[in-house]
Amino acid sequence: MPVNHEVFAVPKGYNAPQQVHITQGDYDAKAVIISWVTPDEPGPSHVQYGTSKNNFKTSAEGRYNTKYYYRIGSGDSAREFWFETPPQIGPDTPYKFGIIGDLGQTFNSLATLDHYMQSGGQAVLYVGDLSYSDEHDYSDVGLRWDTWGRFAERSCAYQPWMWSVGNHEVEFMQKWEKLFLSETTLTDIQLPIRPPTVAAPSVKYTPQYIWLKEELARVDRKKTPWLFVIMHKPLYNSNEAHYMEGEAMRAVFESWFVQYEVDVIFAGHVHAYERSYRYSNIDYNITGGRRYPVPDKSAPIYITIGDGGNLEGLASRCFNSILGVGEYSAFREASYGHATLEIKNRTHAIYRWYRHDDGKKVPANSLVLVGSLHLFLWYSYQVAGKNMLGLCRLIKATLMPLERRMQAMMLNIVLASFVFLSCIRDGSARITSSFIRSEWPAVDIPLDHEAFAVPKGYNAPQQVHITQGDYDGKAVIISWVTPDEPGPSNVQYGTSESKFHTSVEGTVTNYTFYKYKSGYIHHCLIGGLEYNTKYYYRIGSGDSSREFWFETPPKVDPDASYKFGIIGDLGQTFNSLSTIEHYIQSGAQTVLFVGDLSYADRYKYNDVGLRWDTWGRFVERSTAYHPWIWSVGNHEVDYMPYMGEVVPFKNYLHRYSTPYLASNSSSPLWYAIRRASAHIIVLSSYSPFVKYTPQHVWLKEELKRVDREKTPWLIVLMHVPLYNSNGAHYMEGESMRSVFESWFIEYKVDLIFAGHVHAYERSYRVSNIDYNITGGNRYPVPNKSAPVYITVGDGGNQEGLAARFLDPQPEYSAFREASYGHSTLEIKNRTHAIYHWNRNDDGKKVPTDSFVLHNQYWGSNRRRRKLKHFLLRVIDEVANM
Repeated sequence: MPVNHEVFAVPKGYNAPQQVHITQGDYDAKAVIISWVTPDEPGPSHVQYGTSKNNFKTSAEGRYNTKYYYRIGSGDSAREFWFETPPQIGPDTPYKFGIIGDLGQTFNSLATLDHYMQSGGQAVLYVGDLSYSDEHDYSDVGLRWDTWGRFAERSCAYQPWMWSVGNHEVEFMQKWEKLFLSETTLTDIQLPIRPPTVAAPSVKYTPQYIWLKEELARVDRKKTPWLFVIMHKPLYNSNEAHYMEGEAMRAVFESWFVQYEVDVIFAGHVHAYERSYRYSNIDYNITGGRRYPVPDKSAPIYITIGDGGNLEGLASRCFNSILGVGEYSAFREASYGHATLEIKNRTHAIYRWYRHDDGKKVPANSLVLVGSLHLFLWYSYQVAGKNMLGLCRLIKATLMPLERRMQAMMLNIVLASFVFLSCIRDGSARITSSFIRSEWPAVDIPLDHEAFAVPKGYNAPQQVHITQGDYDGKAVIISWVTPDEPGPSNVQYGTSESKFHTSVEGTVTNYTFYKYKSGYIHHCLIGGLEYNTKYYYRIGSGDSSREFWFETPPKVDPDASYKFGIIGDLGQTFNSLSTIEHYIQSGAQTVLFVGDLSYADRYKYNDVGLRWDTWGRFVERSTAYHPWIWSVGNHEVDYMPYMGEVVPFKNYLHRYSTPYLASNSSSPLWYAIRRASAHIIVLSSYSPFVKYTPQHVWLKEELKRVDREKTPWLIVLMHVPLYNSNGAHYMEGESMRSVFESWFIEYKVDLIFAGHVHAYERSYRVSNIDYNITGGNRYPVPNKSAPVYITVGDGGNQEGLAARFLDPQPEYSAFREASYGHSTLEIKNRTHAIYHWNRNDDGKKVPTDSFVLHNQYWGSNRRRRKLKHFLLRVIDEVANM
């Protein structure tokens, strides 16, 4: 609607309160939160309230089932409203909710809001996407939040709205910020006091996951028999719009929703209406189980109601007989509307969805909910024959006959078998190693061990580590800790030993974790370095100063040779020590680290910070000389609410810097670098990665930016493996796989390294991109454009080895063994690289799994011919010299 429409009218009076809205303010509904905006100056922030109109007693006792009046603002500009508290918590307490989603601020939105206000609903369950202000020009984003607040005030100033967020609340508008800098500067690497604040992810080990697990266990169905869940993305959706975008969350939470017999899950996102039967897909996995969702009396009913009226319009393209509508879909229609849910008692509730029909509110789909076990369809209050006719048309248009579905299924099986048999010749037979080692105990090294020795001298620098400091390898970030006082933050460096001609100033910070107080953490960026050069550097002062060296990589070039080490889940045990010593002997030049560093979160209270310190000293033997390219795992989350520590990644982010701004990333947890002939992308398994989130937006742009003519080798690092046949953490990577796998194939990623599982495994080139919940291949199939997936979470940490592999070995798994070790990847040129996995065997490094890797980009016939012509031309030029 135009900005000057009356629905956006600014209240009269100077500094009059506007955009008033209320929501529940406690767990049991005896409190409200009242919010408003004053446009001109702060003004008074107090609320006057009472149970009689114009008689505001701020000391009034909070009561259930009571109408309260309240006043905000001052003088002639003050405004008055009211709200009603709900009945007392009880199993037979009746109550009526409204359900609205994806509202926006169009004339259709106005109809939705007006119709809801006529419904008799007492509170709104809002499923996300409020103002759609992010659809406007950047200068109008804030303005359209203001107009929406005034628009919705007619309802939300009087009734509590229970808010959930959608993608249009993310407002990640990187294109309007200058985050990418052509030259990295010192300020680019200064760490935030807190991690970037973005929506919480839903995968295991994250705050939202931990909270939901505890909250579901807390539900008392004897007191509150009805259990509802509100989210934005639907877990079941048969509309082409946003189809299967909810798979990432479904893979994580669906089993809980079934276990706890959730009654209804409301979602939005898809701009249409759909209701499901009670179905579940919890038995599906990538090596067995059912193919599609099946009826499940313990499952919720899934209702999509993203039809509030926003400016993006309706999503009217449902899947038809080409794929077959999922049998889970009970009713669907592309119309604007809203819903109500009227709880009658502990056993029955009446649900209705209302369609907008030429400005009128028309009941279009209704049902009686009976607990979480049975439901009965109520056809709308229109003439039954008319509605039955519409329903028959819907079924005829969307359900594929059983015979045709069976034919399609058989065709998929035959095609999958043919592709697999034609590709199997390219790899060796699947191997599960029978090697069993007598490992050292999986316990941390004692604190007084020499591996943790504190350097001599007062305030001597310790925990020294370096990483790449820019996009192309001409800068390093040097970090260290001084334990007693800040001391100097500068680094002296040069190309001759003990001759330091240049000095660069860094930054210093410290932090607390519970009652632990860190040392003084220094980060210093050194830029403008020469390629392929050995540099010496000194940090600290006087007799306590310390000297180290590092080597810069070759210039970015398609035929630049380089050797990487790959380590994951290291910890600080004697097995960890064996791994790091073997890596140092390997001749590798840089470590690709796939997450889970110190395992300090296995400790409590002040010992958490202490074990971060010991780990920093433990790995210094390598990290002070070789750049380690960091990625985070679940043991870096450090979410410990029992200690009052609820900021994820707090320890890690203060201690370990990354060059994230150089790759236009908005977070230190995901970024990219180019080094020699490799383009390396680092992802965060425990940060939001689904569509519309910053990591998703960034990766989409970074993959486009890869130039395989300059960096032919494309490598991705993450913590949770997308393919894993170990019983430990099996299919925990499904969320990220469902989001990113198609991109990895489209861009022909060469290798994806992961950790998390404390064993070693290598896959064939396979993909599962054709699977969906209504059709496609059942299991992963060979795909020559897919990456090789390698799990190397076998660094040696105190949790021990994961020795229980699935039996039989899945067809995507090429080699697997439960031993500690590390890997190396030696890039020879643009076409070939040699990969080795080295087992720790009684203190010795034993090469155990190896293969020659053919580059995905230059391996195609067209590019081979191009390379051949290039080499012939070079030979001719040399011959004519």
